[in-house]
Amino acid sequence: MKRILVILNVFLVFLFVSCQKDEWSDGDPAYDHVYYFGFENWGNLKNDVSYNVTRGDTIGIPVQFWSENPMDVDVITYYYVSGDAISGTDYEIVDEDETVLEPDTNGAFSMVWPGAVKGVKNIYVKALSGGSTGKFKLLTFDPSKTISYTSTMNDSTANYEVHAFTQNYYVTVNIK
Repeated sequence: MKRILVILNVFLVFLFVSCQKDEWSDGDPAYDHVYYFGFENWGNLKNDVSYNVTRGDTIGIPVQFWSENPMDVDVITYYYVSGDAISGTDYEIVDEDETVLEPDTNGAFSMVWPGAVKGVKNIYVKALSGGSTGKFKLLTFDPSKTISYTSTMNDSTANYEVHAFTQNYYVTVNIK
């Protein structure tokens, strides 16, 4: 009997904890159009995820858009490149058809999430055949800005905010 009561108590605690609401689901309108953007592979939450690409090959690196509130506006997220490898010489950022993408004047590449619907897409990296081996980082933060727990903004408009994660904001790409 004692064992049944313990199991029942554990079950009730689990049920209570699992039903608690977070900021998205508690009805707070301040969070209706707050979204999150980050790399799908979380590793150990220490920015230790890396991808290898052989010269001449292309890889897709998955990123995820977290959304609980779709809307009639497309949401734009941004990602950046930083490191020793040289864009256009060692690698290129391309789309799924291997068309070369160009960063904007701030050095950001954009990704559109139609209707603010959650999902997963890939950032494609093509290692150029004639390029050198080396490495660089893909980031969800502008590498020229200071990253802190209070400043996680990826994009902000009158219609929405997109935040990035501070513990998993970049992956390393190794060109082999």
